[in-house]
Amino acid sequence: MTKNLKIMLVDDDALSLEVLAAALESLGHDAIKREQALGTMLAIRREKPDVVLLDVHMPGLSGDALTKLIVSSKDSHEPIILLHSATERAELARLSASCGAAGWIEKSSNPSEFLRRFSQLVDDTMAQRKRKKNQAKAG
Repeated sequence: MTKNLKIMLVDDDALSLEVLAAALESLGHDAIKREQALGTMLAIRREKPDVVLLDVHMPGLSGDALTKLIVSSKDSHEPIILLHSATERAELARLSASCGAAGWIEKSSNPSEFLRRFSQLVDDTMAQRKRKKNQAKAG
């Protein structure tokens, strides 16, 4: 996985934010923590993160609704968006697909499982974007 990614974590649970940030920073990434979804669009424009990890269940604006806003914004900066939740897998997969997220990660007390899944999703998405870009250049 690419080192030194800028990752924006959005979760209304401060403990989850701290644990996730520490895990990602242990791999050499920079973590930006946000405890609310409101204002995240502006923060994304300002910070230009490579990845945005969104909790699904947040007050004011759910992670899937925020993902739809980010995807539809047509901003020149397109971060990889991942949903993160304790929601049942099938529902999380459905939400992810319906809102345009690159994937989803179940909340777990196992940081190494989180990092494995995170790295897999980010690597797969980056490879897919690179293929699309190369196809566009060739075609």
